Amino acid sequence: MTTKDDEFEVIELSMLDKRKFYPLSGLGSFTVHSMLYPLVLLRIRLQLQEGAHLYTGLAHATSCILREEGFRGLYSGYFVKSAQIISSVFYASTYETVRHMSSGIPGLSQTQRSFIGGGVASMLLQTVLVPVDVISQHLMVLSRNSSISPCSSSATQSIAPSVKLKAKSSGQSVMTDVRLEQVRALSPIRLSASELSTSWARFRAVTSYVAHKHGIRGFYNGYVISLFTFVPSSAMWWGFYDKFCRLIASTVSKLDDTLFASNATNSSGSPLVPRLAIQLIAAPLAGVASAALVNPIDCVRVRMQVGNLSFRETTRILWAKEGIRWFAKGLSARLLQTSVFSFWLILIYEPVKLFCLKNEYRGQFRNPAGEW
Repeated sequence: MTTKDDEFEVIELSMLDKRKFYPLSGLGSFTVHSMLYPLVLLRIRLQLQEGAHLYTGLAHATSCILREEGFRGLYSGYFVKSAQIISSVFYASTYETVRHMSSGIPGLSQTQRSFIGGGVASMLLQTVLVPVDVISQHLMVLSRNSSISPCSSSATQSIAPSVKLKAKSSGQSVMTDVRLEQVRALSPIRLSASELSTSWARFRAVTSYVAHKHGIRGFYNGYVISLFTFVPSSAMWWGFYDKFCRLIASTVSKLDDTLFASNATNSSGSPLVPRLAIQLIAAPLAGVASAALVNPIDCVRVRMQVGNLSFRETTRILWAKEGIRWFAKGLSARLLQTSVFSFWLILIYEPVKLFCLKNEYRGQFRNPAGEW
């Protein structure tokens, strides 16, 4: 399980059958992104709202969306994000390639190689992902419900944020209309009823608005801030993941030696904790650690891309209206999303790598009992 220098052994790109690895890793990443997309939408809405005038927290946001927009409301803008299946393959291949190439640099540890690979992969990927993020973030708040006319900016301002849901069905309908208009007001784009009617119509309307209002630069609004968000986030995630794997494997190895030093109970050679279990523990820990560190800058990124504001103006508004709460805005959704995403990603990604191992390397990752 570990090498002589007590490092958790990693499956390198050169060990893989790439004809299997690239399509399977892309499909696995797409599956995980699809499962966890609602958490992304919840995080974006929580980060965009001012204070807590729409949703008081993650649970409240979830219940409101399900009640007022239905289950499909949790997947608003999903079909744009689903284009990331191609980028997922590119990300995985870039990470593995850079990590493998950096092995030729003397003095780099596995953790440092993982850190570099994750950072470079994310940096190159942002050129593709920023336009997708700009469009999808607008779609996440532009409700699919077409029975309600979109509000104008003046109408939105006249709506008291403290309006309560009423018990009667008529009152609930009015409040639903009010909240949906408030949610739409999180985006500066105003769409007609026909433009709100279908996913394709909303996509065309948002794309047309951004192109006419801001030109090609509008699709790359927040590009620099995206680099400062996702590059360190990706680098830290892979660095933390590798570090946690090594720490857990080392702890398990010492515990294994202690428990079985004086008897032959573990003579089969089976590890106390399987390799995949170590990785599944390390991944959420890495996700939580990296997410907590980048959440404040990610909140700035979302506000910049949706509101088309400058970095200085965005930070000024956030500090003036949110204060210290800015640093935790949307954090609960982000921590949940990242930890669950990390778990499921590794649950798919690492077995895919094992499955794609070339025959000559398969024995290297089996224990004496013949298990992975």
